[in-house]
Amino acid sequence: MSIQLKILKGLCSFTAVGWRASLVSRTLSMVLAIVSPRKDVALGNISILFPEKTLKWRKKFLKEVYHHLSWSVSEYLSLMKDPSLVESWVKEVSGEEYLKELKEQGRGAIILTGHIGNWEILAAWLCARGYPLQAIARDPNNRAVADLTNECRAAVGLVTISKYRILSAARSAKKGNFIGVLADQDGGRSGIGIPFWGKECSTVTGPAVLSLTADVPVIPVFSYRLRPFEHRVVIRPPIIPESEGLSRADLVKEITLRCNRELEKAIEPFPHQWLWLHRRWR
Repeated sequence: MSIQLKILKGLCSFTAVGWRASLVSRTLSMVLAIVSPRKDVALGNISILFPEKTLKWRKKFLKEVYHHLSWSVSEYLSLMKDPSLVESWVKEVSGEEYLKELKEQGRGAIILTGHIGNWEILAAWLCARGYPLQAIARDPNNRAVADLTNECRAAVGLVTISKYRILSAARSAKKGNFIGVLADQDGGRSGIGIPFWGKECSTVTGPAVLSLTADVPVIPVFSYRLRPFEHRVVIRPPIIPESEGLSRADLVKEITLRCNRELEKAIEPFPHQWLWLHRRWR
């Protein structure tokens, strides 16, 4: 076990709901405010959504983003002591009937979400509720962080699938599993250029391709922190495109456009809870 992983596990053992979680969050928030990781990228992204705001306002907004991320880490570390706590942390839920209906029918789904709220808590909640969730994920670049993340995901019952195994994910969805996709980051060369907040950028087509291949709906699901250890889960109606007369390529584009719109609507209520540190517009 690496020294980094030992430190992370020690932090995980220390963190718990109450003063310890608050201390960890405050410490992380101060460190992030000083280090300001990916500051220029984040400020540039913020200016796209809030072009009328001053640089001073954007810097203050970014501090709120760092504060949110600090609480996300503290909450997740706290959850590892007892994953069953996650159901009590979700205080408000809307739209769960869409997921319940699919589960009762034994039908799979593509769970569209993004780096909004505490997405790891959302995944843990879905697993705790008995939904057959499998997430398409890429390991963090830091090996120690990746090892701890995988250990934590296994603890809450989350199965992960490599982003390079799309066909495996489609087969799993066809068998009745829910496949979670974080679809709000740059799509790279394999993505398609469509607008996000009015500015064109490469967007991942994974949710659309999986939906069409497995013949299952895309269900937008998001969570927000109302206050520390209190969350709201919002489940939106299925994305079902009008397919008549459209080619598969057109269908992929149409579904992906609608996914972007759902992500935009999800960010609007709590914009500081989105991960602004990623190069979404390249």
